[in-house]
Parts: sequence; structure tokens; C-alpha cells
Amino acid sequence: MSAQRLNRTPFRSVSGWLVLTGLCMALSSLPLSVGATVTTFIAEDYVFTGPEQLESGRQTVRLLNRGRDVHQIQFLALPSGKSITDVERALASRSPSLPNWLRRHGGVNSVAPGDEASVSMQLESGDYLLLCGIPDVAGRPHAMRGMVRALRVVEAAPSGEPAPRADATLRLTDFAFSLSGPLHAGARTVQLVNDGRQAHEAVVIRLAEGASAQDFIERYRPGGLPNSAGLESGGATGIDPGRQASMHLDLEPGRYGLLCFLADPVTGAPHFSRGMWMDIEVKMVLTPAEGS
Repeated sequence: MSAQRLNRTPFRSVSGWLVLTGLCMALSSLPLSVGATVTTFIAEDYVFTGPEQLESGRQTVRLLNRGRDVHQIQFLALPSGKSITDVERALASRSPSLPNWLRRHGGVNSVAPGDEASVSMQLESGDYLLLCGIPDVAGRPHAMRGMVRALRVVEAAPSGEPAPRADATLRLTDFAFSLSGPLHAGARTVQLVNDGRQAHEAVVIRLAEGASAQDFIERYRPGGLPNSAGLESGGATGIDPGRQASMHLDLEPGRYGLLCFLADPVTGAPHFSRGMWMDIEVKMVLTPAEGS
């Protein structure tokens, strides 16, 4: 499958297979590198507020959710000659698919009401579209209720600021997750690397006792309704093949699920249906005295 077809990805949907568009984080303490510049966007029902311009290079983006629904912010690069009007027109005529000429650069996913989350990602200069693809209770993507806005990224000299140190690397392939090592409780940074031929995401779920990632999928309902299998609690939205991003997590001991809900552009089947999900256990780090 060619890379040119990667962006024909539906929004989240509850008709048949569920389709989510991103990795999510419900965080309170973000393990950002010392001296990192953080740009904040605010999500409400159903609008984004925040800067209209950023500089190129590595950006750490935080999303604060002041709405009553779960929200995300996906960064999509616009090719030359395309505008936000073209995207809105395409969504209206081909809903619920995104135009295949958009390029996924990542973003913050599925922040619960009253919570916040952050990711770090690389942005090249150019025009971008920011949107929220999470559905309301009727299954209508928030982007179609006004959660779409333009962003300009201007060329800037490299800052020389080091990338955040990663506690683990999560590799995304067609169609599996591969985690480089265990994740321990506390403030952690996980680097995502897309080694696949399609766009992928990582959705972090804090699982309820005895539940699994598959249980969460089966019990999912749109509109931020409670899911007895767990809580959306971290992650990054879709990134194209060859791209990277870092998600900043504040992990408590317990079981978590990793999911990719993006859809195959040909079959329309979500990636989790092809095995792209994982259950992991987060443990406390024991000191030598505690472990003895």
C-alpha cells in the first residue's frame, strides 16, 4: 500500500467498527524536559482557542479541556494550494473521511473534561489544520460542529534544545505495538516511532480491575460517556509513516491498554481488528531496600 493513501482515515464512529483518531492523555503532572517551551491550546464544546502561529522545529503542545466532552487536537499539514475551506468542503461531501492529501503530524488525544495532556512533535513550516475528530453522543465528529481551525508554522532557526529523554520507545507497525521495555509508575516520556506503511496512533487506556483493552473497545460509546472497562488517559494522535512524536504520561500503578483505532484506507477496518492493541502493566519502581 502506498503512503499516498494513508490519510483516507475516518473519524471515530460507532456504526459497525469504532474509529478513533488519536492517542489521548488525562494528565496532571507532565514530565517535560527542563526549559521546554510549552504551547497551550484550550478545548471547549466545540472550539479551540490558542495561538494562530508557531515556529518550526520541535514543539511541545499542551491541551487543556474546559468542555464537558472528551477532546483532542490533531495537527494536519496542508499541501500547497489547499486551505481549510477545501477540507471543510471535502468533509461535507465525503464524510466521515479525511482528505487523503492531508498529512498527520501528531497531536494530543482524548483529554477528559477538566484534565490536560501534552505531546512533543516536529513541525515543518507551512499551513496546518487543527481539528478534533472525537464524536459527540450522536456520533457526529466535533470537527463538524466547529472544532476546526487554521495554524501557520513559520520557519525558525534550530533552537538547539535537546529532545526530551525517553523512558521507553513504542514502535508502531502494520499492525502491532512493540514497547522497548517496561513502564514504571510516575512521570514518563514515551517516544513513538511509526515504522509502518500507514498512519498509526496510540491511545492509552487506564483499565478497570479485571478489564482488558478489548473490553474497552466492546463497551465504547461516543460522547464521553463512562466506559466501565477503563478511562482514556493518554496518548498521541495519528502520525504518518516515518514520523515520530513523544507522549508525556503521569502513570499510576495498574493495568493499561494501548490501542490504534485508525482505519485501513482500503478495507475501512480499524487497526485494532488486525491485532494493533496491547495490555501492559505499570509497576512501582522498587528501591534496593524495598526489593530486598
